[in-house]
Amino acid sequence: MGSEHALDQQDHPPSVETAGSAVHEDRAIEQARNQPADRFASDARDQDLDQALKPWLPAPRRRVQLDTLSLLTWPDGVTVESPAFEHFLASVVAPFCARYPTPSTQLLYRRSLTYFFRWWGQARVTDGESDAFTAQLVQRYRTFLTETQGQGTGTRLAARTINTYLASLRAFCTWLKRTGQIPFHPMGEVKGLKIAKRFVRDSLTEAEVTRLMDTFDVTGTDPAEQERQWRDYAMTLLWVSTGTRSIELARAQRRHCAQRDGHPILYLHRKGGDAAEQPVVLAPWVLEALTSYFQRHDAWHHPIVDPSAPFRGLLPEHPLFCWLRGPGKYHSKMNNVAERRGCRALGVGAIQAMMRDHLQEAGLHRLLNPETHSIRPISPHSLRHTAATLALNHGATIRQVQSMLGHADIQTTMIYLHEQDRIVNAAEHHIPNFSRPRSPRV
Repeated sequence: MGSEHALDQQDHPPSVETAGSAVHEDRAIEQARNQPADRFASDARDQDLDQALKPWLPAPRRRVQLDTLSLLTWPDGVTVESPAFEHFLASVVAPFCARYPTPSTQLLYRRSLTYFFRWWGQARVTDGESDAFTAQLVQRYRTFLTETQGQGTGTRLAARTINTYLASLRAFCTWLKRTGQIPFHPMGEVKGLKIAKRFVRDSLTEAEVTRLMDTFDVTGTDPAEQERQWRDYAMTLLWVSTGTRSIELARAQRRHCAQRDGHPILYLHRKGGDAAEQPVVLAPWVLEALTSYFQRHDAWHHPIVDPSAPFRGLLPEHPLFCWLRGPGKYHSKMNNVAERRGCRALGVGAIQAMMRDHLQEAGLHRLLNPETHSIRPISPHSLRHTAATLALNHGATIRQVQSMLGHADIQTTMIYLHEQDRIVNAAEHHIPNFSRPRSPRV
């Protein structure tokens, strides 16, 4: 049987499937022999393609250390005491300050940036500071502000002062970045100091406001002194009844007075605005005081000598509150309208000095807090806080107070409400009294 089976296999040829598998094995062996040569050829083609595309591919980005990247460079041979330093400031700082319309804002930025550049120039000599303006330099400047002491005071700079210096430098760097003069903003990681959300100045009570108003004597007979008293009296009434800022009082003009829906109003040129656009409502007693002041001012400085002659009238930009010298007596400024026929407006410094004198006369400039036994921070700006506090105490809503004060963000106005509610409705009032009664003294 075994031999017959072997003979049978010899008589039959192999099947088609067996022959096909053998053919595939032969091809696989052949491909395995030729594979290294094909791979090397493909690698060579890829290298040629990469070489051809290399000029057209974007350059790889380098990792840049932003902390040490030089944005500006201190000019060679320039010291803080040299005249070239002033030229350097004029060429760097002046174009930035010219963007702001008001002179007070320009002065603030110019002083703050000059303080920084003076520190940088002096630190180069004394501390070996780098000539490159980098993010690390700004960080060291912040450290210097927090550790330095004010000249003549012996105390460290206040947190608000430090934040003002940093905010000025941040705005300057933003302008440099926007104009393409520096590649990135170096103050991204420089934070200001944290300040509690409360007002620095205190407000006056109704009794204290009455004491303040009693310091004005409007019964005099001298024309100049009578005009002064009525001017200061009307200004204080306007200040404490509308919560205006001193800069808004200095900018106010007579043409800004108007009537709307039967109510007298005064359009104010707010802080940061370009024109007198936001109104405040004048109470009848405020309008009466303003009218009395206008009559005395016009009778003294703009009299009608000849009734038949055409009255030239006041200038359209006649200030609301003026100096006592009248028109035509100012020669300290160029192109001053007062040299022609107008009256010069009171400045912010004169307005605040007047109010400080009356606060001192009323004994309100150094009030003692009976609870903390500390001096209450009372200043001319306290009249603005007084108006807001009195309005809330007499039923005004927080939105009405916001409109009166001209706050852009209601959160600023909410500070008045939060402080008032924190004191009046404090949780401490609900805690029982655990004190032991004192034994009577013998």
